[in-house]
Amino acid sequence: MPNAATILAFRTGELGTWREKVGGMASFARVVGWRLQPIDARDAAPDVPGLIAFWHAAGAIIDASGAPTRFSPDDFGDLPTVWMNPGAEPRGRRGPLPFVASDSEAIARLVASELLSASPASILFVEWPEPWRWSTIKRDLMRKFARLHAIPFHVVTPSAQELADAAALQSRIGSVLAEMPLPCGVFAVTDILGAAAIGAAARGGLAVPGDIAVASVDDDPEICENCSPTLTSVRPNFHSLGFAAGRLLQRAIAAAAPIKAECEVVPPIGIVRRASTLALQRADTEAAGAMELIRREACSGLRPGDAAALFHTSRRAAELRFKAATGMTFGQAILERRLAAACDYLRSGNATIAAIADFCGWNSDLAFRKAFKAQFSIPPTRWASRARQF
Repeated sequence: MPNAATILAFRTGELGTWREKVGGMASFARVVGWRLQPIDARDAAPDVPGLIAFWHAAGAIIDASGAPTRFSPDDFGDLPTVWMNPGAEPRGRRGPLPFVASDSEAIARLVASELLSASPASILFVEWPEPWRWSTIKRDLMRKFARLHAIPFHVVTPSAQELADAAALQSRIGSVLAEMPLPCGVFAVTDILGAAAIGAAARGGLAVPGDIAVASVDDDPEICENCSPTLTSVRPNFHSLGFAAGRLLQRAIAAAAPIKAECEVVPPIGIVRRASTLALQRADTEAAGAMELIRREACSGLRPGDAAALFHTSRRAAELRFKAATGMTFGQAILERRLAAACDYLRSGNATIAAIADFCGWNSDLAFRKAFKAQFSIPPTRWASRARQF
């Protein structure tokens, strides 16, 4: 596309979430014929005016979530720009600028529902070292929910130095946990902080989720799946965040004058429940183990009998115990997990229907289409089109 407009996409955050965000930007770029040029700005602020001149850029999208103060809006001059998850509402020389953000209130409500369902004696909020909007919105709403339920609420704010030192971070969180009434629900504003809370509990001899239940945000599998126990986390819709940023930038480019400052809020996909909040573990450890096995292996050919084998009883008794604990049969739980994984692939737009069927444990794309339509009442391709538009 030699005549295509070039859009600079600045990255400051982790690779896993960036892949989904830039995938959403790329989806929109294909629709309008843009050329997307990613710029890695994780380690230092780049020469923004030089990059704009070099690429003859028509606009820019700045993912500020990893380092909200790395850029100044004034660096971009009059270039149409859109900010993603900024630390504060961005303001340029002419006033407020458009931005897109994950719905922090919706995320807080998901975590609150998860933690409060276990009737904790206290709530601990582990916030980001800096008072960024995506942290403070969640903190303030969680405090409101705790007061509504007459539950003691405490905030721990690690320093930037503690954030860079795993042992120091765990020690800081652990010192606060030691004073909290148990059981305690812990809301960590990122997966890194959630993993630190689990580590702090282990160092302090506290059981997870028996003494504390931990939930966090971002659903980074490299972190969440490697915690012990695994970490429950809210999954934002990063793909739609990138798509929304592209759509907002298109309006800014097309406007004859700077557009009115706008904010598009993108709701999360949902919460991915893992062992760190699994209330079943307190009531039925074998049912909890079966749910963990299903979550990990449902897409790899797991059969109901494989999950039932974790129970030291007959297949029939295992099925009854599992359904009493979860409200589902083994087969229903496996299907639910496969469909959830298929929805993730469909949202990304990076795999064919046949590939998704294979990845998620169906023998054919026909079987996948049939199961999907039975659940959602529409074909997977139509569902994907709607999901990518929110």
